[in-house]
Amino acid sequence: MLAAVSRQVARSSVRSYTTSAATAAPRKVGAFRGGFLGFLLGVTATGAGSYYYLLDQYKLANNVVVADVVALQNSVSHLEKHVKSLEEKK
Repeated sequence: MLAAVSRQVARSSVRSYTTSAATAAPRKVGAFRGGFLGFLLGVTATGAGSYYYLLDQYKLANNVVVADVVALQNSVSHLEKHVKSLEEKK
C-alpha cells in the first residue's frame, strides 16, 4: 500500500512539474541584448529627429540666402537705372 501511494505521489508530482514547465514565463530578454536594442532604438530616433531638424534649418537658411540675393538684384537694378538717368542728364 505504501508503494502504491508513493507511485501516485510520484505521478502527480511529475504531472505538476510538466504542466508548470509548459506554462513557464516567457524567456526574458538578456540585459546585454535589451540594452543594445534600446541603444539602437534611441540612436535611430535621435538621428531621425536630428536629420529632420537640420533639414528644416537648411531650408530656412536657404530661403534667407535666396531672399538676400533677390534683394541684391533689385538694388543693383535700381542703381543701374539711377546711373543711366544721371548719364542722360549730362
